[in-house]
Amino acid sequence: MKPMLGHLLMAGTLLLAGSAPIVANAAENRSGNTDIKAEFTKSTSSVTPVDPSDPNTPSTDGDGDNGAAAGGDLSLIFVSKSLGYGTHELDVLNDQQYKVDPTSSYTLLWQDRMVVEVSDVRGTNAGWKLTVTGSNLTGTDGTAAKGATLSLPQGEVVNSGSETNGAVSTASEVALNGAVGSSAVLNADKGGGSGVTVSRLDPKALTLNIKANTVKAQAYSANLNWTLSDLPAE
Repeated sequence: MKPMLGHLLMAGTLLLAGSAPIVANAAENRSGNTDIKAEFTKSTSSVTPVDPSDPNTPSTDGDGDNGAAAGGDLSLIFVSKSLGYGTHELDVLNDQQYKVDPTSSYTLLWQDRMVVEVSDVRGTNAGWKLTVTGSNLTGTDGTAAKGATLSLPQGEVVNSGSETNGAVSTASEVALNGAVGSSAVLNADKGGGSGVTVSRLDPKALTLNIKANTVKAQAYSANLNWTLSDLPAE
């Protein structure tokens, strides 16, 4: 009888264990989400010329008054106003390349550089381009120097802010003949160009190129016409 009682007790224990409720452990949650939202509007302020060596700093250089034109949205806020090439004897045999004369009272450089500054505060990152055309290099008697050009070197480009905005300077040969057509000198593709962009050109490479036997013994002058525009629609 004792062995049978042991079997019955064991069976009862198994039945009780099998009928006990099963408790499930809750899944651990170790992550969460926080949403952030911000909205920005374009600047409505005019932008004034900046220090060519630090585009985050407004200009305090007196030369900044020469060629400055504060503006909003997309604006050419500075371009060097005048370049003097000095006085030279005629060369009837050889083509000549004349460098900017930094001692000339006609030469207005900014921190020893020719400077171009573009401001884009539209908030669209649509990009832009800056082109230039040249008028006839004309003497005091009204005649033009045939084949005259001005070499614009690639500029050193910096921009405001801590990140580069993608603007690029391009070297160009500008015809001083008043012809239709322009040369691209500074541009930012779509997605770039925001803030203030500064291009600094070495005046030693800003050469006035004259063909032999095309000028007379007189003073000549011309001007560069700069045009800032949006990129063409794609």
